[in-house]
Amino acid sequence: MSASLNKQQGFSLTEVLLAMLLMVMVVTALGGYHRALASGFWSASQWRQLWRYAWQQAQPDALPLPPGWQVNRGQTMTEGCVSINVTVTSPVGRQGQMTRLFCPNSQ
Repeated sequence: MSASLNKQQGFSLTEVLLAMLLMVMVVTALGGYHRALASGFWSASQWRQLWRYAWQQAQPDALPLPPGWQVNRGQTMTEGCVSINVTVTSPVGRQGQMTRLFCPNSQ
């Protein structure tokens, strides 16, 4: 029995330390990649939400914005058409501006 135990060989300490170092480097790199992806998705989501609110505020019957959001809305009438100008500011300071023109159907 002792002869079979002597013939078994495992990894050396150097190989184990090198493998652990490589694993730590890979996990750290993947963590940074995940953080960058999450940040990009969050930023894109904020922009989509900003433009969605700008679109809603540019409608003739706009709903109120959630707390923290600000809107500057102007409305002008020329030749029977209504032009609505909005600037929406998000809680983090991003701004989106939109102008819509509404004209009644001519008969």
